[in-house]
Amino acid sequence: MARPATPAPESQRLAFADFRVDLRAGELWKNGARIDLQDQPFQILVLLASRTGEVVTRDELRHHLWPTDTFVDFDNGLNAAVAKLRQALVDSPEAPRFIETLPRRGYRFIASVKAIGEVSSLAPTAPAAPVEAPIDQLRAKWWMLAALGLAVVTIAGLWRAQSPPHFPNIVRYVQITNDGKPKARPVSFLNILVTDGARIYLATGAAKGWEVAAVPISGGESVNVPSPLEGIVVNDISRDHSKLLVADGSVGTEPNAPYWIVSLPGGPTARLGNLRARGASWSSDGKLLAYAKDQSLYMANADGGELRMLATFDGIPFSPFWSPDGKMLSFYLYDTKTDSGGLWEIFADGTNPHALFPKWPAGSETCCGLWTPGGKYFVFQATRDGETNIWVRRERKGFFRSGPSEPIQLTFGPMNFLSPTPSPDGKRLFAIGEKKRGELMRYDSTSRQFVTYVSGLSAEGLDFSPDRESVAYTAFPEGTLWRSRMDGSQQIQLTHLPLQAGLPRWSPDGKKIAFMAAKPGGAWKIYVIPSEGGSPEELIRSEEPQWHPNWSPKGDALIFGNPWWDSAPAIHLLNLETRRVSQLPDSEGLYSPRWSPDGRFVAAVSKDLRRVMLFDFTTQHWKELVLRDWVGHLAWSRKSKYIYFDAATKDGVSIYRVGARDHRLERVAGLPPPIGLAFGLFGPWTGLDPDDSPLLMRDTSVQEIYALDLQLP
Repeated sequence: MARPATPAPESQRLAFADFRVDLRAGELWKNGARIDLQDQPFQILVLLASRTGEVVTRDELRHHLWPTDTFVDFDNGLNAAVAKLRQALVDSPEAPRFIETLPRRGYRFIASVKAIGEVSSLAPTAPAAPVEAPIDQLRAKWWMLAALGLAVVTIAGLWRAQSPPHFPNIVRYVQITNDGKPKARPVSFLNILVTDGARIYLATGAAKGWEVAAVPISGGESVNVPSPLEGIVVNDISRDHSKLLVADGSVGTEPNAPYWIVSLPGGPTARLGNLRARGASWSSDGKLLAYAKDQSLYMANADGGELRMLATFDGIPFSPFWSPDGKMLSFYLYDTKTDSGGLWEIFADGTNPHALFPKWPAGSETCCGLWTPGGKYFVFQATRDGETNIWVRRERKGFFRSGPSEPIQLTFGPMNFLSPTPSPDGKRLFAIGEKKRGELMRYDSTSRQFVTYVSGLSAEGLDFSPDRESVAYTAFPEGTLWRSRMDGSQQIQLTHLPLQAGLPRWSPDGKKIAFMAAKPGGAWKIYVIPSEGGSPEELIRSEEPQWHPNWSPKGDALIFGNPWWDSAPAIHLLNLETRRVSQLPDSEGLYSPRWSPDGRFVAAVSKDLRRVMLFDFTTQHWKELVLRDWVGHLAWSRKSKYIYFDAATKDGVSIYRVGARDHRLERVAGLPPPIGLAFGLFGPWTGLDPDDSPLLMRDTSVQEIYALDLQLP
């Protein structure tokens, strides 16, 4: 049974800004022109505007729009209806004039609304009937009408140039895969889908690494594409759909990967010349290749020969893609100073490099942009407040339009949507739908297995109070700081978004917690908060990023570092009494410091992420303890005897420990293939519990391929 509609105000018309709402006719007007608006968006408008200033919950909207006994995809349906309403009102969720979003709660109408009395029709009145007149008068009137008609056309064109263009809408979500395999790496620009119209090709996680899989667009089982490579990153598909362009991401720590050609459907794999790059793609005619390497963009022939540099940047470019007409390239540019990035464009001749969305709010990150066939639209993913959705921008220029329009959001959760890829006919988007989640696990030395810890809490960066009764941690994937009892009970939230927090450390007296945190678009800084809760205090007023704070055993100082990508990272000491900062001797090129519980040593990782280094306060010298292909998080054992760390191996990830005094290296535990490490704020996290048992956060995220059917204007 349908729920009765919300009673309308006594007046049959509402007015706000330049808009009029005719409740009796069910119409929306702006400056005398009727705005096309479907029934559900109109009902939402009426409900919100009649309760201006109040929060209308998503549950209220659900009962208002859909009968309780009808099954619908409520979340996507409501999000789509609100998006259409915002389009009609030329409103933005980031800077709303009319409809404010309250995440996970509902919406609020924030404009002033007036009820107006009965007036003449909102529509323009019909012109009066013509009367006879002399010939000269008729000619004069004809010229006047012609001039008036030209003016009307011009005004209409100018109005159209200022009005929002019609955009595609998503009308249906279809899940294509349901195999539970990993389909998305933590780094967005490595997650590339390509399609030949019948199949989708992508890299999926497997026991040996990442391999190419082919998925029918109609759904069903995926089929592996044979290849000898073990860390494949799919980049592009040839225009005749006979071969894939892939990178081998498993080769050492070299940032520029070698490139290969994989013949389809299951032919040989061959090296593409001597090409090494950070992303590459073929032009629409298949004759040219664009690629990123180091801090530059290059162009070459399709076989990798006759290369030339297009442009060099202060940041690091990744994954260039061609526009259908071959005139433009889009790419992702990573800013090492802010640890963030976004989409850029450049002409194919190397001129006019520019950020696509320079005015977007700080902390937003755009990525993975592709043009639809014909170049009419540009679709991309954008991450804001920890959520990733698909956006679209109209590209085609008309007589009255001088440039691209403002982008419009297409998806609104509840899952993240990554790597939007248009179908060859432009009527669908293929994307990875992701629900991020982690599970805490502890290594049981008796069974030699990782078992669930603290009820499988989705958290990282655990640190335990000195009395071993409480634990501080960062919730995953939200990035908020919490404290609880050891069993996970009595949870207290210490920080709130948009402040993102990580790697908490209890003070020796148990009264404070130091952690690193960042505001949207800002650098990571050191904060301290009372362990019972309160307001976080920023300790060092500086523009330089500050990483990985650790307390001295006496609690009178903090040690911290800089990000590994910093041009000259070093280890620093903060005297908490004087607030003076000094540098640890000869610590240039090191980061991620860890102070030993007995106060004698500091362990750190080298900038190349390959070495564990040890500083002895007695000798005032550093010593190299470990050299590996890759070194992860460090953790001291309770009695300062060992330094634990995780490191990548051919069989996955292993936990090691090295003696602080005898320098003996031991493998403590290995992660079997079914257990994948979740990628947290600073990569995969590992640590120790109060008994020195290794901890990790297992990745329990769900990633599947979806087809998003578009309604084209």
